[in-house]
Amino acid sequence: MKQEWWLGNTSPDKVIDCCPPRHQNYGQMEKTLLVNRPNLPGYGLTAEQISKDLKAETELFYQFRTATHWPNRPDEPIKANIAHCEIAVIFLVLGWVHSHRGVPLEELALNTLIPSVKLKYAASLEAATAMAAKAGDYVDCWICEFCKFLTEERNAKSPKTHSFYVQAILAVAKFQYHKEITSKDYREVPAVEVLRQRLTLIKKEFKNYVPAVDMDKKWLNLPEVLKLIVEPLRLECLPKSARGYVRKGTATAWSLQRYILWGCLTYVPPRRQQELRGLKIVLECPVKRPVDVPADGLYQPLPTGDNRDRNYGYLYRALDGRWIRDTTPECYKTGKTYGHQDLEIPNVQFADGRCFYDYLEAWLYGYYKKSDGMWHSCGAAFNPDEQNFGLLRAARLELNPNHDFVFVQRNGKPFSIQGISQYLSAATHALTGHRVNPHLVRDIFATHFLDQGAPDSDVASLAYAMGHSQEMLRTSYDRRTPNQKHRPIQSAMSKLVQESLSKEP
Repeated sequence: MKQEWWLGNTSPDKVIDCCPPRHQNYGQMEKTLLVNRPNLPGYGLTAEQISKDLKAETELFYQFRTATHWPNRPDEPIKANIAHCEIAVIFLVLGWVHSHRGVPLEELALNTLIPSVKLKYAASLEAATAMAAKAGDYVDCWICEFCKFLTEERNAKSPKTHSFYVQAILAVAKFQYHKEITSKDYREVPAVEVLRQRLTLIKKEFKNYVPAVDMDKKWLNLPEVLKLIVEPLRLECLPKSARGYVRKGTATAWSLQRYILWGCLTYVPPRRQQELRGLKIVLECPVKRPVDVPADGLYQPLPTGDNRDRNYGYLYRALDGRWIRDTTPECYKTGKTYGHQDLEIPNVQFADGRCFYDYLEAWLYGYYKKSDGMWHSCGAAFNPDEQNFGLLRAARLELNPNHDFVFVQRNGKPFSIQGISQYLSAATHALTGHRVNPHLVRDIFATHFLDQGAPDSDVASLAYAMGHSQEMLRTSYDRRTPNQKHRPIQSAMSKLVQESLSKEP
């Protein structure tokens, strides 16, 4: 089933099936330090130090934060990955409480962080209010002490870091008191109020804070990302090494996956990396083929009914041949604001006759080598009646995935949050010596188009495509230097002055 956009796999004059050699070696990514910070020992609780009671408490906290419905909880549920991050903060802070405040391991609990006080049905409201105020003072005291520890002992001075920790503890406070409140905003709970005050003060530091990260070791301009990272990764998807040896199937699969991820991050405005990490694909088709699908057409459907997990996006192929990421409101951070979205994956065409869908379908369905020396995907252009194709390679299945996520670790498991970021950053460091990560690509996109003087309509479209507001794009993702921000008005003033001087008096 060939569409108007399909150019076919026209072979170049000379078949090239070897990966190009890498001419530079930048060493291990971990040795390119972004912050001049000593290698300090960890302070969080280890798995062995977490008691059964504490584990049970945090599991209940997780349900409180993520369940669709929960008695007496005024806030809406949050996504699972955010709740997991909050629990990680809880174990870090409790580890600090144990090591720096001397609280025994067996006594560690959520009550250690936020002492709970009965308010709603207290025998004496006056006494309960006094106890709650005392608990609030206790929380304010240790939070200030902990922030001082982060700043002075851990050299973690970023207001965003401090804010992240305090927000997680605020969630614990809401969990501890959700049965005791009569208002939806927890205003009668002193512990909640003091944490909100701390957050307000911390956020005021954002404007004047200069990050300690060496951006020269991370930053590349958008054209550099496309030229120095994405295109070389595409060329590394060939079945032979630079020395002409046939690569293992797992090695080629790893290259295909790495390129496809970077293509999805850069051929369109980049979304948050967790959307790619959580992208799924249907592994079973309906017993009866839909009547509107041609007999020889590639069919990759969406899940139906109860088979759909709405907390994740799904990759599917439309009947017109386009690949789409079906994105529900539940599966991305700002889904409640922007709703359900079908995000088309563009079929970028390359000078060697290939297109992006070739690589995507090779990753999903495998590929083979024909007599013309070119590899071909077992996708839309695959003809099983041909007799002149060689060994079939499984690509994604080479990694033995035990799940329906599109992207896979070497051990067959889904990627973790840190795992996929390190995977993509390692590729950029190997090629350029820069530690470009998926989140930074969002900054790179915003900065590029703002610096190019994109009109407001394009900026609005870019912000929408990235899944956030224009205000967020301009305040949080714009990394232009003061000189870059001044350049447009300086050019306009220079032009105005020259024009005024050229006019006759």
